[in-house]
Amino acid sequence: MAENRAAGLWIAVVIGVVAVAAGGYVWWRGELRGRAAGSPETNLALETLRVEFGEEVAKVVAGRKGWDLDFRPWIGREAGDFAVTDIDGKEHRLSDYRGKEVAVVFWATWCPACNKEIPHLIELRKRVGADRLTILAISNEPVEVLRQFVEAKGINYTVATLDSRLSEPFSGVTGIPTTFFVNPEGKVKLAAVGVVSLEESLAIVNAGK
Repeated sequence: MAENRAAGLWIAVVIGVVAVAAGGYVWWRGELRGRAAGSPETNLALETLRVEFGEEVAKVVAGRKGWDLDFRPWIGREAGDFAVTDIDGKEHRLSDYRGKEVAVVFWATWCPACNKEIPHLIELRKRVGADRLTILAISNEPVEVLRQFVEAKGINYTVATLDSRLSEPFSGVTGIPTTFFVNPEGKVKLAAVGVVSLEESLAIVNAGK
């Protein structure tokens, strides 16, 4: 009798394990299908990227890991102009850089993810010359705090303070780091929320040349 009960218990355990495994497999397959298909909004954004800027940038977005696509309705649209002042007192307008790629980065010195992204941006500045790419890193912190941080980190791109009202879509930023990639015609290629790798940034900047 005891042996029968033990055998029945083991059978129940095996059935339970098999059921959990089967359920997990079904869930996993469903997750893969869901991720491959993506949301309708993301699929539309990817198609817009292909049409406006080519297949390469769409591939980067489809394979992203450390960041998410944001401001999807702005892809392919002209960004509003704005003005910021760098830590040396020079004014920079987005419209000053027509004819160049522009990366507009919203960040802060106290943000861990922003600090993780800084080496990627430093190397990006080294790889792509100022004749082709402008990097504007914008923070709302005091100038002296930013100046000391720039010196300590060896930052080689433009760091500016937010001293005026931003235009759309930049005024809609709610998290950092957020990076807008703008093409030479002033159109938004995409906006990334989170840490963008050097390889991803290079592919995005070079797309549509």
